[in-house]
Amino acid sequence: MISYIIPTLWKSENIHTTINLFCKIKDPDAELIIIDNDDWGYINNRDPRIKIHKSSENIYVNPSWNLGVQLAINNKVCLVNDDILFDIEKFHYFALDSQVSAIGINNNDRCITDLPYQLREIHDKNARPPGLGQLMLIEKQNWIPLPDSMKIYYGDDIIYYFHTLILDIPFYYIKGMALNGNQSITVNTLPSHMNDPFGQDTLEYHKMMCTLGLNACTIFPMELKRAWKFGDIDQKITFEKLMNNIINNG
Repeated sequence: MISYIIPTLWKSENIHTTINLFCKIKDPDAELIIIDNDDWGYINNRDPRIKIHKSSENIYVNPSWNLGVQLAINNKVCLVNDDILFDIEKFHYFALDSQVSAIGINNNDRCITDLPYQLREIHDKNARPPGLGQLMLIEKQNWIPLPDSMKIYYGDDIIYYFHTLILDIPFYYIKGMALNGNQSITVNTLPSHMNDPFGQDTLEYHKMMCTLGLNACTIFPMELKRAWKFGDIDQKITFEKLMNNIINNG
């Protein structure tokens, strides 16, 4: 049993494909929660497992995830971007059979055509892999509420590091699972003032990580986006070696 949560402004047509594919899932306890941040007027008259929560204004993605998890009836919840395309029916049964607590996307090993599915552990618990936040399956009991004032960015970072560094729960990805779609459509249509990566969201992220007892780096390139526990000297040195290599070798 999985509750899928999709916040949307209806900027991508791909969400309709995902809705259609969800309806093919035979599991009567599966659930699709759509957080409608545009009050677009979508009416579900096809499947009672699809729940529409209409917001009078855009509450943005991180608060939408908080709300969706709160509304979910199942312990397993899956956060899904509205602009990706994947075989949700095949994913559903594979994820349930896998019996692991956390699954995400790993763009370092991404494919665009389905191959035989293989569950692979993401071994570097200090480095959230690129693309993870496009689809994350976790257990509701392991959810950590995200700051309401952290609107768009870093939600996937907090979820990943809370699991790997605080709860000691590894994330996995599905090798061979095709992931397509026009990614980041919604965020690219937001007002320019919401695209500042070092603004309010960055401040709230660092405050949250400090509360958890974690240090974090948010600057690019991706190799430097890491986190580690306070006092973990080995990881601090690893980070500084990476930074030194980038500075000196370009």
